[in-house]
Amino acid sequence: MRIFKSLTICIVSASVIACTTIDQKAPAADSQEIVDQQAATTDSQSKPLIAKANSEPNNQIAAADNISKIQAQLTALQEQVIKLNSDSAAVLKMSQLILANSQVQTATSQSEAGSAVKKSINQPTANSTSSLNSILTKLETISPSPKGAFGIVSSYTANQQWVLIRFDRQSGETWLADNSGWNALSESDDLEISQYDVHLIRADQDKKGYVASRIDQRSGDTWWLNKNQWVVYQ
Repeated sequence: MRIFKSLTICIVSASVIACTTIDQKAPAADSQEIVDQQAATTDSQSKPLIAKANSEPNNQIAAADNISKIQAQLTALQEQVIKLNSDSAAVLKMSQLILANSQVQTATSQSEAGSAVKKSINQPTANSTSSLNSILTKLETISPSPKGAFGIVSSYTANQQWVLIRFDRQSGETWLADNSGWNALSESDDLEISQYDVHLIRADQDKKGYVASRIDQRSGDTWWLNKNQWVVYQ
């Protein structure tokens, strides 16, 4: 009986110890599950951090794309500035051409106006022609010539004769000197008030020993001296 009681006590003690051990292991298992859950939570919380870390290269790529876009915008802006500069130069050149053209047109109009006035002066009406000619004749008569009112030409012939001819530059009258003084040379036609000049040179083949000519410097009419008379040279 004592042996049976001892076995019973041992079995009960072993059962109690086993239960205690199971109870102690159960909290340990529970604590392990808690730890696993915390680790899973930690892993789940760390995943966004990894994803965030993985997203950094994407952010860097986006930044590079932004820089490329900015550079493209700067290039386009530079092209626009260059175009504006060229357009400004073209506008400036065009304005200069317009200004030069207007100046030329103004000068042309002024020249045409001056020509019209000059033409109207040079081509007076028939009623004023005679009065204008009379006024010019009077002015030419009273206005002094730069060479003087009279002129003289001379030559020495082969017969040792000194020839002198005096002439009026405005009226065209001429005189030949001889021992008695100044003798007027005759005219074939009446002379108008103008600007005359007389030339005299030696001519050994001529009977007089000299030849003389006269010219109207304004009209171009000319005469040659035949003995003591002026003949129109045609």
